Amino acid sequence: MREAVRKDGGDPSAVHFVELAFDQMPAALAKGQIDAAQVVEPALATVKAQGGTVIASNYVDTAAKLTVAMYFASTQYTQAHPDIVKKFQAATAESLTYANSHPDDVRQILTTYTKIPQATLDTMVLPDWPAEPNRTSLDTLAQLGEKDGLFKKNPDLDALLP
Repeated sequence: MREAVRKDGGDPSAVHFVELAFDQMPAALAKGQIDAAQVVEPALATVKAQGGTVIASNYVDTAAKLTVAMYFASTQYTQAHPDIVKKFQAATAESLTYANSHPDDVRQILTTYTKIPQATLDTMVLPDWPAEPNRTSLDTLAQLGEKDGLFKKNPDLDALLP
């Protein structure tokens, strides 16, 4: 978000960030308790249905094909259980490929463990689910984290990534 403010000519140090649960953000916006929110689905669909306007997308605006989530295992575990790790990687890649090509199934599966209303499910923007991390986007995140003082110690991406 700080980078989006900078790109628009603003001063990110002048922004007061308030931590809220995602499901509380639409109501806080509607009540005027906050001026803006960085929401993810399904809260994004709710905010838009309430007349909210997207002014920036930190995931999209930060880096092309931004990697936002990954699985990690300790070196000790991967060395002790290489067969399990390979099977997990293969199963995860297969499920991500399936999700990318079956959005209606994804929406249906979401109903098995959430209470997202159908109207919201129908309008949610689903992400891409790549099987491999985008190193360039992770380098950008590391640089921005350093620039904004988010780390006590900068991450060693070479040591963290395959």
